[in-house]
Amino acid sequence: MTAEVLCDLLTPLIGKSGSISMVVARIGQIGLMTAENKGLTGAEVRPDGLVRLEREGGWVVLDPAQVVAVAWNGDTEKSVGQFL
Repeated sequence: MTAEVLCDLLTPLIGKSGSISMVVARIGQIGLMTAENKGLTGAEVRPDGLVRLEREGGWVVLDPAQVVAVAWNGDTEKSVGQFL
């Protein structure tokens, strides 16, 4: 996946509650829970081509070339989430 595609998928989720799941090559599934007080606050492409995701409580840097799939579930109370 390209950095631009990953940011395009995640940017509309800024400020929304739910769960974001990603399948990362050689690692497996990773997930981020987002809520009103711990939401995604930013998704940007760094100069080195990696993607930085920011949350109110921290940040993560991902290699977009290793991301195979992205899923978002906004209904955290009635669903157990996506299984990738």
